[in-house]
Amino acid sequence: MNPPHAALEPTPLAWIEASDLESIAFDKSTWIPLRANQKEFEIGKSGFAGHREYSRSIETLVVPLAQREEFKDRDWQSVARSGGTDGTWADEKMFYPPGCYDQDPRFLYPVIMRSFESGEPDEWVLQHEIEIGLQLLRQGDVWVCPRENDVEVVRLLRRADDTPAELLIRAEHLRDYLCAKKAALLVTGFYLREAVEENFEGVAWEDGRQKKTFATGERSSSFRPIHEGGEAFGMEIAVMHAWRESVNPNHDVPEMPHPSQDEQTGMDTFTVKARGRKLHMLYTRVWTKHWVEPAAKSPRIRRDEVESKVNFIVDNQAQGTVAGRALKDYRGWLWFKPAVMRKLIGGPKGILKWYTQQTGRIGPSPNLTLHFGVNAKGLINVLSHDMADLPEWAQKIWAGDNTVPEGGLSDELHASQNLARPAGTIAPEEALWRNMNLLQAETKRIYGKPLFFALPGEREFHTKVHRFYCDSFEEFCELCKELHRVVSEQIDLGALNDKIDPKNAEEANKAKLRQIKRVDLWMTKAGHDGRKITQALAGVADLRQGDAHAQGSKLRESLPLLGIPKDAEDYQRMGLVAIAEVGKALAVIGKAISPDVKLAFTD
Repeated sequence: MNPPHAALEPTPLAWIEASDLESIAFDKSTWIPLRANQKEFEIGKSGFAGHREYSRSIETLVVPLAQREEFKDRDWQSVARSGGTDGTWADEKMFYPPGCYDQDPRFLYPVIMRSFESGEPDEWVLQHEIEIGLQLLRQGDVWVCPRENDVEVVRLLRRADDTPAELLIRAEHLRDYLCAKKAALLVTGFYLREAVEENFEGVAWEDGRQKKTFATGERSSSFRPIHEGGEAFGMEIAVMHAWRESVNPNHDVPEMPHPSQDEQTGMDTFTVKARGRKLHMLYTRVWTKHWVEPAAKSPRIRRDEVESKVNFIVDNQAQGTVAGRALKDYRGWLWFKPAVMRKLIGGPKGILKWYTQQTGRIGPSPNLTLHFGVNAKGLINVLSHDMADLPEWAQKIWAGDNTVPEGGLSDELHASQNLARPAGTIAPEEALWRNMNLLQAETKRIYGKPLFFALPGEREFHTKVHRFYCDSFEEFCELCKELHRVVSEQIDLGALNDKIDPKNAEEANKAKLRQIKRVDLWMTKAGHDGRKITQALAGVADLRQGDAHAQGSKLRESLPLLGIPKDAEDYQRMGLVAIAEVGKALAVIGKAISPDVKLAFTD
């Protein structure tokens, strides 16, 4: 952290008087410190002109609400731990778990300190009942919640030397835990600020001191002269020098007598005066105390029912919105812009599965998917009462792209949910996925080596290859880049030349053919229209450059290779066609090498 300008002023009174620390509050904070021991910054050398230092220490304690009154007069000095480790121990009376305060297991430090006699680095460990209660998973220096789309709940910050400096927790999750625990969090802090100069002008504190009490703490500041190096100006130190003369180092086995029996001792005393040029130190100490209150309900640990406040539009005037129980009771569908689909599958656990050409399931994680349909306008439909069953954080992802009803209900979703007659269509995305796998298996069976180096996993494929790159031409080109990456770039030229089509290897190598031209040659020599078969692959290869280069008008010249007009603007439809054409190309290749293989075709 860089020092603020106020700290670097010749007389940094505003910084020293620390009014900014008086305004610290946690009632609206997103993150709450559970422990901190950090030198925020230091410039110059301690005790010398130009020195500035700011350090802070925060210690917290989980206090049951029933015992809160016992901590009315306790502060940082009585809560802070002086030792370097928290142990587990027992006596004849009871067992003491790690992190208990003042030998009382009712009061727990949320951060357990560990040190090791063997020299390993110190560790700060999140109290297990918090970690397990909130179902957190530690990944390095962060704790995520897998059931909430891997949201970061706790983070550990380190100093430059990699030692722990601060551990913070997301307030929403902390308050959930406190509610279930029927407790509050006592947050105590100690802050130190120091400045050294030859002199500070305009400091008019009586006796060089200033004290102030404020709502959440107190401040004690001083202005005093020092010698260069940091010793109090004019300070004298009395030194006592004591020694023994009873040990003879020339003996083979020297012995040290007990002090009470040692008669050969000596002692001398003298005084040492502090020296060095006169400087002045301006410093302040601040002690703070806050309470973080529990939430009213605990949906995570205690499984309390909490009604969602996320509103959804239910009429075409953009005025009728419902949330929570009303959303559950509303017997209708909701409409969403297709951009929501990329947001839902953009996280680490997002999932998309196709049922028919226009229906499937999608969600930010496998256990939070909704049955959706795509209507004639390209908008997404889902049932309102299904949406109401999602946790609030998942509803918020959907709500950002909620829109007024337009284009009616998806025909294929209606066929499935109302008529109980699911459409017999297949999504181009699913057809392409099946054809890639079938072609891979067939080429390996027939030629002993597969056509593709590797295929992506099913989840990865469907979250990367889909029609919802539909907000711009650049996004459509991004889809083409993904198609090229998973299909054409994976074609194994070595397998083509050595196993699949060795008779044309010499011609291919002489012409230095890449994947698409090599497949063209293979199919052509086998008696098929290789150029037509690979036309879609070539179009995708041209268009893949559009996500990184602003040459849209030139790139549009390649759209007809996919059967798309050059002036097309319906990007969702364009994506659908591009995926379908690549899938058909692979199906034709598959039929050319194995007529009996059952490949997928789309209309």
